[in-house]
Amino acid sequence: MKITNLIFILACFFLISCGGSTNKKEVKSVTKIELTSENLEKGAQLYRAKCMNCHMKNGKGVEKFYPPLASSDYLEKHLTDAIYMVKYGSNKPIKVNGIKYNSLMPSSGLTDTELVFVFNYVLNSWGNQYGSISLEQVQSVQR
Repeated sequence: MKITNLIFILACFFLISCGGSTNKKEVKSVTKIELTSENLEKGAQLYRAKCMNCHMKNGKGVEKFYPPLASSDYLEKHLTDAIYMVKYGSNKPIKVNGIKYNSLMPSSGLTDTELVFVFNYVLNSWGNQYGSISLEQVQSVQR
């Protein structure tokens, strides 16, 4: 009976210490950093240059082709995945505000610092109030 208990305890310890570990780090948009008008304007310029052709000037995207960034439940719930997609590109289907999108998202080619500017602009534009991100959060998103 004692050996059975010992095996059970060791199995539980192994599952707790090894289970559920992933390389994916979840990033929250609640990190407080200063959002200056200068930094938001840098983000707006990058958005117009790199993102606006697909996601539109108003951030509403093109239904069934390019997902909206304005009032996006995906940005609010899956910020880490969104950073990954913009940083490295993606062809995985996503669902935004109940609509499935399966278009290719090419890598933006932006530096991590530029990604902070553009994400902070998007997270605080078109009525979005999703907080801000830091350079460390963007850098933590790896392949």
